[in-house]
Amino acid sequence: MTSLPRLLTIMGSGETAPTMMKHHRELIARFPGTPKAVVLDTPYGFQENAPELAAKAVEYFRKSVGYNIEIAGLTQIHGADTLVVEQGLSRIRQADYVFAGPGSPTYALRQWTGTTVPEIMRSKMRTGGAVTFASAAALTLGRYTVPVYEIYKVGSEPSWFEG
Repeated sequence: MTSLPRLLTIMGSGETAPTMMKHHRELIARFPGTPKAVVLDTPYGFQENAPELAAKAVEYFRKSVGYNIEIAGLTQIHGADTLVVEQGLSRIRQADYVFAGPGSPTYALRQWTGTTVPEIMRSKMRTGGAVTFASAAALTLGRYTVPVYEIYKVGSEPSWFEG
C-alpha cells in the first residue's frame, strides 16, 4: 500500500501569480489518479465579492494550473445553515489538496474556532493530503496572527490575535 503525501505549503501573497502555477501543479501531481482539490473560502467569506473571488480561484486552477477545483462553501460557519456547513466540511475532509488564500486571518480564525476545520487540516498532515495556505490564510497557522483588516481598514491599534 502506498501512503499519500503529507504536505504543508506556506506561500506569501501572489498565490495565483503566473509564477505560482508550477508549484500548485507539482503539489497536486503528487497524488495518484485525479486528486480532489478544494478552495477553503473562509478567509474571504466576509467580503461582498466572495462569490467573485471563488469564481476567480476556480478559473485560475482550471485554466492556469490545469486542474478542476471546487469551493468548500464555508464563507460563514457560525450561524450558517447546518447542512451547508456539513457539506463544506465534507468537501475539505475528502479533498487531497486544500487551498486557502486571501482575506482576513482573524475572520477565518473566528469562524474556524470550535469547529472541526483545524482538526481536518491536522489529519491531512497525519494521514495524507496537501494543505496550501497563502496570504491571509498563511497567517492563521501560527500561535498568533496580526489582525490585518482591523489595523489597516478600521484603524485599530496594532496587536496580536491568538491563532
